[in-house]
Amino acid sequence: MAAVSAVLLIWGALPYHYLRIYGIGVITPVVVGTLGLSAAVFAPQTVRLFAAVRAAGRGVRFGVYAVGAVVALLVLLFLVVSVLMLGYSVRKAPKDMPVTVVVLGAQARGNTPSLMLRQRLDAALDFLLAHPDAPCVVSGGQGADEIFPEAVIMQRYLVDKGIDAARIYTEDKSTNTKENLSLSQAVIAENGLPQNVVIATQEFHQYRSACYARRAGLTPVGTATCGTPGYLLLNYWIREFAGICRMWLLHS
Repeated sequence: MAAVSAVLLIWGALPYHYLRIYGIGVITPVVVGTLGLSAAVFAPQTVRLFAAVRAAGRGVRFGVYAVGAVVALLVLLFLVVSVLMLGYSVRKAPKDMPVTVVVLGAQARGNTPSLMLRQRLDAALDFLLAHPDAPCVVSGGQGADEIFPEAVIMQRYLVDKGIDAARIYTEDKSTNTKENLSLSQAVIAENGLPQNVVIATQEFHQYRSACYARRAGLTPVGTATCGTPGYLLLNYWIREFAGICRMWLLHS
C-alpha cells in the first residue's frame, strides 16, 4: 500500500513540478497518495481508528460507510469511463471511405506548437500521407497568452511537412473541445467536405471529442490517435474523466 501510494503521489505531482500544471488532475492523486501513504506508515494508528469507527454509534458508522460507498462508486465509474476512453482511442476508419481529418487545437508557444499539439499534428500528418485524398480542418483559436491563432500555426506546420495547403482548412475561433467540433462542422459544411470525420488528438481525448462531433452533426468514423507523455498522462486522464462526467450531467 505504501509503495502504490508513493507512486501515485509522485506521479500526480510531476505535472506541477515540471510545468506548474495544477488542478483536479494533480490534486486528486496527490491527496489520495498522501492519505494512502499515511495510512500505511501509521498502520497501528489506522487500525485503531477503524476499530473506533466500528465501536462508535450507528450514526457515525453510517456516515463512514456512506462515504466509502460514494468513493467505491466513483472508482467504479472511473473504470467504466476509462474503458470507453480506451475503446474510442483505437477506432480505425473504414478503408476507402471519404473522410475529413479534424485536428483539435492545443497550446502554442510563439509560432511553435507545444509538445501535445505537435503530437496531434504528427498523428494527422501520418493519416494524411496515407490518405492523399482526405482534406483536413485544423481547429483552434487564439488564447490570451498566444500571439497567433493555433489554427494558423497548425496549418503552417502541416504545410512545412509536405501537405498541400489546398487540402487544409482553418477554423481559428474555437476555445474548447466543444467549439472545436461545432465550428469545424461549419467549415466542413461550407466547403462541401465529407461529414465523416477522423479526429486527431490524444488517446484520453477521443471519446469526449467523438461525443461533441456527433452533437455537431458530424459522424466520427475513426481516429488519428497520439499518446500522452507519461509524466502527464495521469493528470490529463483524471481531468478528462471529470470533463466527461460534467458533459454527461450537464449535457454541456
